[in-house]
Amino acid sequence: MQSETRRLSAPLYDGIFSACQRGLAMDGSRHAVSMAPTSYALDGRSYTLVSCGTEYTFWLGVNGAHLFFIAYVKGVRQLEAPAMFASCFGGAPQVTWQPNYEPLDNGVSIWASCLAERARLIDKPAGPASEAVLSAAGQAWVADVARMVQAWVYTCDSQRIRCLDLEAVY
Repeated sequence: MQSETRRLSAPLYDGIFSACQRGLAMDGSRHAVSMAPTSYALDGRSYTLVSCGTEYTFWLGVNGAHLFFIAYVKGVRQLEAPAMFASCFGGAPQVTWQPNYEPLDNGVSIWASCLAERARLIDKPAGPASEAVLSAAGQAWVADVARMVQAWVYTCDSQRIRCLDLEAVY
């Protein structure tokens, strides 16, 4: 079942990877992007973007009808985070994203979830060997996530906010 879930989610993760590669850093250069599958309880991918020489890491996952975005940033306090990241997540509730900020020892965990039914994101293949592809709704969600990530990276770059290692926090 997990391999089927991963196969059907792959177009979404690959689309986000490609969209992030097209993003521009504040100095006008393209982001260098890497992506790796994760072995968490939820299906997902860890993404690392390099912008102006600084690494920014986030995780994106799918569980049933929900998308999840998680990033750990250092030097930010929970009460400051909503205002600090308003340009990234301020309008998110209008498209069903629910951003949350939880304190960490040396920063804050930014996590957001939204209702984006996988069945509407992916056009399922007809047979087991067929390739799954993004639906029009899936392409819209990829663009939305890419814009959110771009705003998050710009905010981090401009305020000199750095990421905490996703694996090392817990």
